[in-house]
Amino acid sequence: MPDAEKNGQPLSRGELITALMHYYRAEAQRSLSWRERLDRTTNWAVGATAAFLGFGFSHPEFTHTFFIFGLAIIYILLFVESRRYRFYDAYEYRVRLLHQNLIYRIVSEGRMDFESDIFWRAELASDLRYPQYKMGLSDAIGRRLYANYIYLFAILLAGWLLKIKVHPEAATSWRQYLDQAAIGTFPGALTLAFIFLFAAHLVFLVRIGRRRRGGRDFLYAKK
Repeated sequence: MPDAEKNGQPLSRGELITALMHYYRAEAQRSLSWRERLDRTTNWAVGATAAFLGFGFSHPEFTHTFFIFGLAIIYILLFVESRRYRFYDAYEYRVRLLHQNLIYRIVSEGRMDFESDIFWRAELASDLRYPQYKMGLSDAIGRRLYANYIYLFAILLAGWLLKIKVHPEAATSWRQYLDQAAIGTFPGALTLAFIFLFAAHLVFLVRIGRRRRGGRDFLYAKK
C-alpha cells in the first residue's frame, strides 16, 4: 500500500476551513448547553433559598436548626454547579481559542494565515487529544460563590440569626438570645461561633475565586 494511502489524504485549505467551521459550531453548542446547566442549578438554589426562608418563618414549630439543613442543601447545589462549571470552562476554552485566533483574524484582517497561527492549532489539537480541566475545584467553587451563591448564603445566615431572635419569642437581652441559639446541649455561643466560621470560610473561598489565573484567562495569537 502506498505511503500516501497509509497516512491519509491531506486536506485542502477549503476543506480545512470547512472542518474548522463545523467543529466551531459544535463546540459552541456544547459550551452553551453547559452554560444552560449552570443556570438551571442556580435557579434550583434560588428556589430552595426562598422555600427555606418561607417555611422557616411561616411555621413556628420549625426551630432555627431548620436553617442548618438549608445551608447544607445550598452547599450541595454549589458543589454540583462548580463541577459543571469546570466542564463549561474546559469547553469554553476551546471556543475562545477559535474566537481569538481564527474568527478574530477573519473579522479584523479578512484573511486566514494558518502558518503563522501554528501555536493555537497545536494547543487545540493537544486539548482534543488530552482533554483536561482548566481550573481546580476550589477555584470553581470560589467563582460560582462570588457570582451568585454568596448572596444566597448571606440571606440564609441573616435569616438564621433573625430566627434565633424571634423564636420561640422575641429576645430582649443578649443572655436570652444566647439561650435561644442553643441546640440541645450545645450552648448558643457555639452556634454563633459556627455561623461566624461558616461565613469566614465563604469569604476565603471567594478570595480564591477572584484571584487572577494569568495566561489561562485569555490566550491571544502571537504576532
